[in-house]
Amino acid sequence: MKTVCRALGVARSHVHERHHRREDWRDARQGRTPAGDAQLLAEIREQIADLPSYGYRRACALVNLQRSAQGGTRVNPKRVYRVMAQAGLLLPKAARRRHGSRKHEGSVAVGRSDLRWCSDGLEIKCDSGQTVSATFTKESSLKNSFSRRP
Repeated sequence: MKTVCRALGVARSHVHERHHRREDWRDARQGRTPAGDAQLLAEIREQIADLPSYGYRRACALVNLQRSAQGGTRVNPKRVYRVMAQAGLLLPKAARRRHGSRKHEGSVAVGRSDLRWCSDGLEIKCDSGQTVSATFTKESSLKNSFSRRP
């Protein structure tokens, strides 16, 4: 068995699982029907009618909340994504930001030893389309940072 699985490139655990399946096992992926997807699409449209800017994850959560309140079965987020994609309900991808042309090849040097420093920065997008950048640095001596117990 080991050599056959190796020759076929399949895992022995998978072969064992398939060989020992119950007789009433069925592949849930094969049970999809267009009517089931149409019903799910109607549920999704009902949930996102108030605010169509909901993404597939929030739409899925709302559908599952409604289904659990009615005693129904939950739906998989991947299925909601597929159904929303086929219906053209997915939100457009966010635009990618341009990277600056300036290269970051600098090095950090301190004036004396035993210094600890940190930095942070932020960018604010203005209404005019320009970006304002701010960078902050702080340094402190290590001698003041630690206290020794007697």
